[in-house]
Amino acid sequence: MKFDQQNINTFKDLKRVAKSYPGRLLDVLECFSQNQYDCKTWLIDCLNQYPYHFKNKTKDSIDIAVLGGWYGLMAKLISTSFNLKPIDSIYSYDFDPIAKKIGKTLFPEITFIEKDIADLDLNDKHFSIVINTSCEHIDQSLLYKSIDTAPTNTLFVLQSNNMSYVQQHINCVDSLQVFEKQYESRLDKVRAYELHKEKYTRYMLIGVKR
Repeated sequence: MKFDQQNINTFKDLKRVAKSYPGRLLDVLECFSQNQYDCKTWLIDCLNQYPYHFKNKTKDSIDIAVLGGWYGLMAKLISTSFNLKPIDSIYSYDFDPIAKKIGKTLFPEITFIEKDIADLDLNDKHFSIVINTSCEHIDQSLLYKSIDTAPTNTLFVLQSNNMSYVQQHINCVDSLQVFEKQYESRLDKVRAYELHKEKYTRYMLIGVKR
């Protein structure tokens, strides 16, 4: 392991989390697991290659929303590695107030918003891209609502998996084809992907709201 100032800063942040929220430390460490990192960097790599037009793509900079943002790792990674357009603002949404507090400790440069997806209306927002890597945790009707309330041509990036044996996973899919079928009436110009991990497969769709 290379030990440098960044490692020291990371350990300092984790120490602060452990002191203030000791019951959350294992959950925070899971957020930074190899699988989480692999799936999120894979998302960014695919998104950077998306060829089609989306909302505000011709503007100098765009705004991005991450739904179910947890402790902000997705928002942080995309803020540093997304290269299609400069990012003006990025927002990480989660219903959990503790996740927001911990996220602000780890990534103070990210804007964290405490809000349930059930209460989220994207119609009056200016987001060009909406990312949701937690579809397996969310009722399908709420996923549809998040798309239906967004302006036309908003670019959606959705991930799910086939880990139905996990208790918190209430909305898994068995294949990429099933995942595509769920959104064929709502998304256009879809690119579909799957990433095979040791114990599961992660599925991803990138497409614009019809």
